[in-house]
Amino acid sequence: MTEPTVDEATVEHSGTVHWLADYIYGTIATLVAIAGLTFETNPGELSTAGVVIVGAVAIWFAHTLSRLVSIRSSRHLRLGIRDVLAELRSSWSIVTAAVPATVVFVLAALHLWTMHTAFIVAELVGVAALAVVGIGTAGGRDRPLARRIGYVLAVVLVGVAIVVLEAGVHLL
Repeated sequence: MTEPTVDEATVEHSGTVHWLADYIYGTIATLVAIAGLTFETNPGELSTAGVVIVGAVAIWFAHTLSRLVSIRSSRHLRLGIRDVLAELRSSWSIVTAAVPATVVFVLAALHLWTMHTAFIVAELVGVAALAVVGIGTAGGRDRPLARRIGYVLAVVLVGVAIVVLEAGVHLL
């Protein structure tokens, strides 16, 4: 087995970074949906799970359309179905990010815990996902530890800040 060339390694790294960036996007969108649903008077378990996953799919489609419009207009390209499918595949992690919260609400529908607990667990899972992505992208030992920790905290705090803003709107 041979080592990947610089170009192959760069493409693979770029694809991973793109996947993680979209995963963060999907996680934050999921956290916002959860924060909004938290203030419903009597949210159903399955309808909440549906809102989370359908919302993620809608954001995935919007993200794909946005990228396709950008590609077409900036490069004056004629896009085909293969281009659309490629963009959908490349940003699939937006939907993947909503799966843990969806599972949490489905488990609430199976009476493993209350909806109140499900909302807390789903938000904690989302914040933990941001932390994991932050840790995975903070860099190696070549970067100072304090800087890596600060980066991870910043990634997590951005997600928390968005959820707090969303919750604040509901309290107005």
